[in-house]
Amino acid sequence: MTIDWQKYRNKYGNIYRLDRILRAEGKLADNYKIAKQPDLLMIFNNFNQDVVSSLLEKMNYPASDNYVEKNFNYYFSRTSHGSTLSRVVHASLAENIKSSALSWQLYQDALFSDYQDIQGGTTLEGIHTGVMAATLNMTIMTYGGVDIRQPLLKINPSLPTHWQHLQFKLCHLGINYQFFITREQLSIGCDQDTEIQVGEQQYRISAGKIANVVYKNEVVA
Repeated sequence: MTIDWQKYRNKYGNIYRLDRILRAEGKLADNYKIAKQPDLLMIFNNFNQDVVSSLLEKMNYPASDNYVEKNFNYYFSRTSHGSTLSRVVHASLAENIKSSALSWQLYQDALFSDYQDIQGGTTLEGIHTGVMAATLNMTIMTYGGVDIRQPLLKINPSLPTHWQHLQFKLCHLGINYQFFITREQLSIGCDQDTEIQVGEQQYRISAGKIANVVYKNEVVA
């Protein structure tokens, strides 16, 4: 069954734990089209879109060109975000489908979730280390665009509009990297010879040297 989300927002205000609200009313959340946190959408958090598309093809499931966006819109509108981690997963996927304003809002909500105690009392029980790690991971993988889900680092930065640069260190498969990403260029250093991919182009990076790549045009500076 569908549920009147606005009715419950008007009545209770905070409906993050809509499952508990329904239980208190003598109803079961399982009888409604609602989710506490991302379920199907988690696949896009664990695998990139190329992998997901390949899996669907192997199982003979047809997928439209905008199937990611369609699934995001369908499930996002039916999720109460009862878990602080829910916002991180949705924020990352929102950025991937070019809904940057929504991505930033969800990222901010996750980042300040404990400080602002958005779940109404849980901060007193302890901080959510999971969402802390997830927001840091999203900063690197989504906004920094560094995909660590395969041996070859694939880099496609997508900095928020008001960020001038992003700087961080990363250890991936025993190689220590240093990243400095601006709105047009990324500078990468590492302690071992390796290869990276920026956009569709692969580059050889020498240990101890800084490689500069103009990522919007995929040209080595």
